[in-house]
Amino acid sequence: MRQPVKTVSFGELKPCRTAFIDAHTPGSDQKENFTIIGGGVSESPDQHVHLTDAIGFNIGAAGQPPKCNNSLHTHRTAEVFFVLKGRWRFFWGQHGTAGEVILNEGDIFNIPTPVFRGFEGMAGGRFELPTFGL
Repeated sequence: MRQPVKTVSFGELKPCRTAFIDAHTPGSDQKENFTIIGGGVSESPDQHVHLTDAIGFNIGAAGQPPKCNNSLHTHRTAEVFFVLKGRWRFFWGQHGTAGEVILNEGDIFNIPTPVFRGFEGMAGGRFELPTFGL
């Protein structure tokens, strides 16, 4: 039997502001997390999953204003980031000092498992960052 085609429109995305424990800390409390396809890595039962199909990967996104910090964290999945909007700084290592890279719209970046990583929007307006978990 053929599976129906499913879509999620950008305007229909429902954010979660409590997806991760760091969302309750100053500097990280303005983040919005989106779980678009698959279960993702959210730690909150409030996270809305737009397409719940179990397909072996997940696609999510983050949105946040400038200087809103996504605290150091790790996942059991590798992450691939695609900068949709804005300029982002990614940093990694146990204390966030092992390295960093600045990415612009259209850039792609991978952080493997289990490297501690964090990120923040740089200057300008609101930032959009799709993530792909493998």
